[in-house]
Amino acid sequence: MECTTETCNIEKNATCQCGSETSQDCPCCSAIDPVQHALAMWHTAFFDAMHEAQVERLKKRIDSTFGPTMDKVADAAIESFGKIWQSMLLQSEGKKELESKLQKIFSETSRR
Repeated sequence: MECTTETCNIEKNATCQCGSETSQDCPCCSAIDPVQHALAMWHTAFFDAMHEAQVERLKKRIDSTFGPTMDKVADAAIESFGKIWQSMLLQSEGKKELESKLQKIFSETSRR
């Protein structure tokens, strides 16, 4: 069975549920055999799990190597972004105040 968009639901730049990148590589569509389908899913799951394990190990090493520096950067970012956030709130209050004053001025003008 040839894999088509209708049978496999693989669109451009999309992947099949089994993890295949293209319809030609899709064991879901090319093999109706459930054993082949299960094998393909386990194959994909294995490599996904392997990738996750690698990421976890790297995270541990990155944290032990760069952790103190990253903590200092995070503190600096929180401090600076906090100031930026506060200034944005003040600016928003100023705009709302101006809008309120303009609304009052225009409503008084239209009553005359």
